[in-house]
Amino acid sequence: MKNAIICFVFIFIPFLMNAQETAETVIINPKGNWYFGAEIGSNTIASFKLGEPNKSFQVGVLAEYYTGRHWSLSGRIKYFETGVSFYRPDTHSGGWLDLGSDAYSGFFKGAVISIPITVKWEFRIFKNFSGSLKLGYAQSFETKSTYTNYSENLKTDYPKNYGSSNSGLGFNYFLNNKTAIYVDFETYFGGRKAKIPALIFDNDQYVMNNLINIGVKHNFKK
Repeated sequence: MKNAIICFVFIFIPFLMNAQETAETVIINPKGNWYFGAEIGSNTIASFKLGEPNKSFQVGVLAEYYTGRHWSLSGRIKYFETGVSFYRPDTHSGGWLDLGSDAYSGFFKGAVISIPITVKWEFRIFKNFSGSLKLGYAQSFETKSTYTNYSENLKTDYPKNYGSSNSGLGFNYFLNNKTAIYVDFETYFGGRKAKIPALIFDNDQYVMNNLINIGVKHNFKK
C-alpha cells in the first residue's frame, strides 16, 4: 500500500509542480469543465463479520464534469476486493413448540470492477478548499467469486454483476483552474450473497465496502 501511494505521487508530480508554479489566488469556478484523474487508497470489507483480514488496496480512474460552480457529475472505474462472512447457530429447542432455526454459515470472497456514477455537491470552506457530499449508483462486475463453507441449504449461484448504492464525503482543493487534489471516504452497499430464512423476515447478507480515496484530477483543455 505504501509503495503504491509513492508510485502514484511520482506519476503525477509534473501536474502538481505545474500547478504550484501557476497557482492563482482567485476563487476557481470549474463550471462547464471536464476533469480527468486517478485515485488510490484503502479498502475495508465491512461485510466480513467473523474476524477475517478485511484490508486491501484499491485503485480507480475518474471523469468529472462540473454542471455548476458547486455541482458535478462523475463516472469512475474502480477495482477492489469484496466479500461476506456470516454464521448463525442452530436455535432449535427440541420442544413441542419449536420456533428455532437451522444453523447457517458461509464465506464469500470476490473482487470487482465497479462503475459508480455519482452526483456531488461541493461547499466552500476557505477559498479554493471545499468539502463535498456525494450520492450515486454503482454497477459492479465480479472478476473473482469464491464461495466456501456455505451451508447445504443455502444457494451459491448469485449473479456476478449487480447494482450498489454509493455515498460519501470528502475534501477538494483546486491548486489552479487546471488541477485539483482530493481525499474522500465512500461506502458501497449492495449485492446479495446469502438469503437466510427466518420466522418473519429473511436475513439477507450483502457485500459492503468502505473506501478511502486519495486522488488528483486535471483539466486537459488548453
